[in-house]
Amino acid sequence: MRSAVAIGIATLVCLGCISSVAAAAAPYDAHTLIVKYAAGTTPAQRSLAGRLAGVLQTVGSVRGVGARVVRVAGDPAVAAARLNRSRAVLYAEPNYIARATGVPNDAGFGQLYGLDNSGQGGGLPDADIDAPEGWSALFGATSFPSAGGAKIGIVDTGVLARHEDLAGKVVNCAGVRSFGIDVLGIITLPLFADPTIVAGRCADDNGHGTHVAGTAGAIANNGRGVAGVAFNSPLAICKALDRSGAGAVAGIANCIAYLAANGAKVISMSLGTTADSATLRNAVAAVSSRALVLAAAGNDGTAAANYPAFYPDVISVAATDNRDQRAPFSTFNADVEVAAPGVNILSTWNNGAYNSISGTSMATPHAAGVAAVIAGRHPTGGPLLWATKLGAAVDDLPPAGRDPQTGLGRVNLKRAATG
Repeated sequence: MRSAVAIGIATLVCLGCISSVAAAAAPYDAHTLIVKYAAGTTPAQRSLAGRLAGVLQTVGSVRGVGARVVRVAGDPAVAAARLNRSRAVLYAEPNYIARATGVPNDAGFGQLYGLDNSGQGGGLPDADIDAPEGWSALFGATSFPSAGGAKIGIVDTGVLARHEDLAGKVVNCAGVRSFGIDVLGIITLPLFADPTIVAGRCADDNGHGTHVAGTAGAIANNGRGVAGVAFNSPLAICKALDRSGAGAVAGIANCIAYLAANGAKVISMSLGTTADSATLRNAVAAVSSRALVLAAAGNDGTAAANYPAFYPDVISVAATDNRDQRAPFSTFNADVEVAAPGVNILSTWNNGAYNSISGTSMATPHAAGVAAVIAGRHPTGGPLLWATKLGAAVDDLPPAGRDPQTGLGRVNLKRAATG
């Protein structure tokens, strides 16, 4: 990943490669232009050309190029065209505005090392998923579309759908009918728990689900908060976990079916149990031909199996830190397929603000967002193809090849966008 300075320079160099029509459409400074006068011309010739074009004064120069930055009256593009008609001028052009490639203006973006790691907070530069590079490859350097991506389904504690960074993103909302009997808001007794899915019941009373949703698909370039990996993907939310972050397998299984039935191409589950449930295994298998399912590898810091991540139809996601090391809490075993940033991840929260938390729960929506980009690029390919491409869209981390620590490697959005 290049630094912001290098990216800006590359953008400027490319301006010389694009057509005049495209160049005219690019944003430029409203008051200045750049002009380089032809060798051998006199000050009087230059002054005459400048006056005819509306040049008011010289305000600077471009070192190493021999060009001048001049202030003009009126539209700089019009003035540049007039200057280019003079034999005294080698070239003139508007003072184009360049932006770092694919970097949105979200206020907290600089804290999202998982998307773009420049070494902030002591991290290792480029220990990230190359999100700006991937977005630029997909949409261009300054475009951040709000729609058109593959739908991401999330099974979790629900979502604060009205959050400023999620408003309009949730297109399907449902949850289990009842988690049991609530006792004065202190505990929930598992009496009369009803796993039936009811539309409209996806309010988040924990925060975890809203955090996951933001990492996967928060609005980008709105000047607020954070940006989701797949910010143009709609979100389908099914609340299967209660305010304590717990939920029965029956409700989880019903949520998986609900999301697949409502067109989710990628299903993200930042949850797990050590119990090998036939119900959960069968629920995943039943949707595996329609949706790619990803789940958290687990936070035990051991090799113990965590379900549903351990099932063959599920992509198991481990967590890495800001130095591309496996997080100490992240489960490691032969089933881990990919890894993603999962330590101190900033995202949306159910109080309308933002919060930083850690876990393979945070790694999973990063990977799910990358998977959604792949599904969006190959809509007819199906889950098997998407899984294969996700496994190839990684940066292999030491040791070489697939390993229990980070699987095939840490996901990379640029590879997903171009592979």
